[in-house]
Amino acid sequence: MLDIYLTDVQKHVQFKDYPGEHPVKFILNFKKIFPSVMELLLPVLPENENLEEMTWESTTQDFELFKLLLSGWGVVELRLSALAKFKDKNFADGLVKRAQQKRKTDAQKHATLKTVELDYLFMHEIHALIDAELVELGEKFYLPTLRDLWKNHISNDVLQANLS
Repeated sequence: MLDIYLTDVQKHVQFKDYPGEHPVKFILNFKKIFPSVMELLLPVLPENENLEEMTWESTTQDFELFKLLLSGWGVVELRLSALAKFKDKNFADGLVKRAQQKRKTDAQKHATLKTVELDYLFMHEIHALIDAELVELGEKFYLPTLRDLWKNHISNDVLQANLS
């Protein structure tokens, strides 16, 4: 369970909706996928330095973005599983690597983008690549759903991946 203090509303919340049992390990692994996690949830080490008692600070808006990234990655994993069955695991892994490379390129070309915007674009690229592959099976495109979920959180240009 993540014990989170929302600084903007001075409220403690407990968040349990994540895979695994060890919250610190989960956060450290999740930040490898989405580096913005460490900006959205700030760790607060207890005085006794016991990681089992670690708490986190965030704002309501940042916590909502964290939850969007978490649920978004769950959808990515489900779709990658389906793609791995349709093609193979190496093919699905290759799509993720291509999206990671595009994220690096976007970060270099568009230095003003926030980390969370780059994380969204990474997820957007993965879904675009999966959409292109699964359309053969009659699978509907996921990008409109992704954009609808994020429309109130990032600019329209980032939402549409228009970074000219």
